[in-house]
Amino acid sequence: MEDTLQSAPPHPAPESIRFEFKTRPGLLKLTIVNALLGLVTLGIYRFWGKTNIRKHIWSSVHINGEPLEYTGTGRELFMGFLVVFGAILLPIGLLSGAVFIALGPESAWLSIIQFAVILFAYVFWGYAIYKARKYQLTRTNWRGIRGNLVGSAMTYSLTYFGSMLASGMSLGWATPVMNTVLQEQIVSDMRFGDAAFKFKGRAAPLYPTYAACWFLTIAAVIASIWALSSGFDYFSEMMEKLALGTELDGTAVITLFITIATAFVIVLLFYPMLWAIYSAKELRTFAQYTRFDGSPFTLAITTGSLQWFTIVNALIMILTLGFGKPFVQRRLVRFAIDRLALHGMVDINRIRQSQAEIDQRGEGLADAFDVGGL
Repeated sequence: MEDTLQSAPPHPAPESIRFEFKTRPGLLKLTIVNALLGLVTLGIYRFWGKTNIRKHIWSSVHINGEPLEYTGTGRELFMGFLVVFGAILLPIGLLSGAVFIALGPESAWLSIIQFAVILFAYVFWGYAIYKARKYQLTRTNWRGIRGNLVGSAMTYSLTYFGSMLASGMSLGWATPVMNTVLQEQIVSDMRFGDAAFKFKGRAAPLYPTYAACWFLTIAAVIASIWALSSGFDYFSEMMEKLALGTELDGTAVITLFITIATAFVIVLLFYPMLWAIYSAKELRTFAQYTRFDGSPFTLAITTGSLQWFTIVNALIMILTLGFGKPFVQRRLVRFAIDRLALHGMVDINRIRQSQAEIDQRGEGLADAFDVGGL
């Protein structure tokens, strides 16, 4: 008995967790192959293409030197799409078409159907997000242990729907509170094997930054309205002069161009850059509120880094006509992993595989709503 005890291997000590992103070659080749096969198969191959991109990006993420493994398949995503298409999209399309043909485009029933579709999308938007995250987590393995979400997708979806209503009715002022509630719900449902994540914190620290961005947005809206109004005034004057045969003043043309360009810069550039201030604050705060095995996370995101990240991603999508999306997705993961840290020691070896059932189909509804993320 004594010899047996002495020969038993010691329990491995808890580990510090290190996150690292190691860029792998081959993403350009995958992108080209996906585009060509997607064209040949009329878009059907995109489910397998998305899976291959995920496997490539997941394997670039290393935790304590060991890569993540993505085990999802294109067939699962395709089957999820077929279920949603057959159960939701096709019946809606057939019903709308039948009403349109039988009663005409002015029929009140057609408006009712359209309203019902919009309401369905809003109510189930959160459901799609939750199920997509659940699918991705259950197909993510590290050291043979997979992730999961163990809560109710419908409960999350109703909370999400309520948050949209609350934010709208409060002119946005409920957003920090509702975002905190939603984050707590989804993080508290997260598991790695049988180990749970925890999220606890208040929305109050977010409000000073949110208030500054909100009031600056109001000022920007007023400025853009003034710029567009001035532009339309100049445009009207120019049209009147043209109608009277008067030669156009070069100064008026330049002024028109400047005012309209100013309005577009405010809308397309200033707003995202302004709200990146709040987004960076929210991301840092939510990371600090999140714990795994008692250890807190931090996410070293600055406003400047997030703004530059957003600009580069937009340029990639514009200059490649959307074909550079896999590179944007890889940049997104690398941006997060390079700034993510878990402080403390984690007893990884005591974690066991989750016994919860996993979905056999992919994120069909999320694909329909285009909210599936990577």
